[in-house]
Amino acid sequence: MTQQKPALGKGLASLLPGVQRPSAPAAPAGEMDNRDRHPGISLASPEEIMINPYQPRRDFDESALEELTQSIRVSGIIQPLVVRRTDKGYELIAGERRLRAAKRVGLKSVPIVIRRSTDRESLELALIENIQRQNLNCIDEAVAYSQLLTDFSLTQEEVATRVGKDRATVANHLRLLRLSEEIQRELRKQTLSFGHGKVLLSVDNAEVRSRLFREISERKLSVREAEKRATELQEEAQRRGEAAPASGAKSAQKQQLADRLSLLSADLTRTLSARVELKGSDRRGKIVVHYGTREDLDRLLAAMQNREIWQPGRT
Repeated sequence: MTQQKPALGKGLASLLPGVQRPSAPAAPAGEMDNRDRHPGISLASPEEIMINPYQPRRDFDESALEELTQSIRVSGIIQPLVVRRTDKGYELIAGERRLRAAKRVGLKSVPIVIRRSTDRESLELALIENIQRQNLNCIDEAVAYSQLLTDFSLTQEEVATRVGKDRATVANHLRLLRLSEEIQRELRKQTLSFGHGKVLLSVDNAEVRSRLFREISERKLSVREAEKRATELQEEAQRRGEAAPASGAKSAQKQQLADRLSLLSADLTRTLSARVELKGSDRRGKIVVHYGTREDLDRLLAAMQNREIWQPGRT
């Protein structure tokens, strides 16, 4: 009796009639020529593929994911996922939306391309893949740049070269991480644009910035309108004497705390592969961890119980 080939969805099986399921993955063999990849396309069970901990995307639009799920249900997965071998199986480099949709459909196997990649290249490839598709929000992009800077000791110039951007673009994205969590949340949701974020950064006074943010949100101001309103609000504050800077030491201390909380938030976000918000002061506050599904919650609980991820001396 002829053994039935695993279903890939309509169209893909006929496109790849000779595709073979790979044998169990072996442990990586140290530093290799990391730009190389194994030739051809293979198959793997979605359950064999672990989510990339360096994935820059933190939020997935539910309606868009459902559309992709319906498309895969009808036509299958046309573009293979990019993975790398690990000692525990496969780790995803690019294609998390396709993997999530495949699990929803219940596919038994998905097409994969295997690359030899270090942690750094895994992050780079995930970031570049998302940027090239132009669907990564500016905060997730900023967090990814921050990861390259802190985890892999790259300069802003080196980051810019690797992702094909100019240094000013990278620097402007990184500055967005200085904004409040409330503003960052709207930038993630893309109810505010990158241009709005730059306008808000141009306002030094926290109260004026907060007022401008509310007006942008409530009145749906364009970037040009927001720039004009920012100038008006700052001039009003100066006339009332509200825009006078705090004492140098106090202002610097406040900015240092804000920067530290932003870095800690980005670090925890990377560690847990989930959006983490830190709110408060150096004495008290709260940590908010976001999850979107029961699967995410179970993964987060397991990660929090793993003492190895909480290393002393982290940022």
